[in-house]
Amino acid sequence: MKKVSKEEPRQYDKNLNGCLYLISTPIGNFDDISLRAIKLLETVEILLCEDTRKTKKLLSHLNIRRKNLVSYNDNNASNKRPEIINKLLSKINIGMVSDAGTPLISDPGYKLVKDCHLNNIKVTHAPGPSSVINGLILSGLPTNQFYFGGFVSSKKNLKKKQFIATQTYNMTGIWFDTCLRINNTLAVMLEVFGNRKISIARELTKTYEEIITSDLNSVIKIVDEREENNNPLKGEVILIIDGYVKKKFDNETLSVIIKNKLERLSFRDTVKEVITETKLP
Repeated sequence: MKKVSKEEPRQYDKNLNGCLYLISTPIGNFDDISLRAIKLLETVEILLCEDTRKTKKLLSHLNIRRKNLVSYNDNNASNKRPEIINKLLSKINIGMVSDAGTPLISDPGYKLVKDCHLNNIKVTHAPGPSSVINGLILSGLPTNQFYFGGFVSSKKNLKKKQFIATQTYNMTGIWFDTCLRINNTLAVMLEVFGNRKISIARELTKTYEEIITSDLNSVIKIVDEREENNNPLKGEVILIIDGYVKKKFDNETLSVIIKNKLERLSFRDTVKEVITETKLP
């Protein structure tokens, strides 16, 4: 077995080692697969999959029959990386897919790419669908600058910390979440971000694709009404929220804000909320 290098990266030699192909797959509609992706799915010697069962469904749809599917996910990645690197060093070409969309975006894999660079192994990408980009361009929110926050924490206190850390970013934010906790997430967003514009994207590229875009208060009302009418949002969602815009507060406006808050909060809590909302010292 070849020794896996931990040295500084070197320029790769295409004749020396195998290649790691990152292959984007559809996020919902199987027709979105690229011709290059199909060719690679047919020809790579080993195919790394986040979940082999889900990848088999795609391969079956494409009439691709292959046996050498290898599970590679958060649970086994650290143990399997050295073996994968050694196969690549033995001139074996390997493909990598996630359950859906572009690999490595909130999926396992970046450490494998890092180790490839350290071991003179070429890494390339067969581009294709990405739910992050798809959700962003359908939201109607600014696309010139944005950040991706990943999955929203299931714990309220950690969720709040995630949002506070990005509260003053003057660019569009993108988050992954599940409808099982969407009510809590939207409430925390309203508390931290204020009544900003937000878009909920779900079932992207599928028959029942849905985009809900409005201010946070209105979106919360829509979600609540859907639940009351036994038509709740289901599945995973992408939350796209408008960036921070610095507001100017004159003395009169500030006085009204403080007065309204003092009617329901203590002096200390009023000071904290006013500082948070206005960013005044």
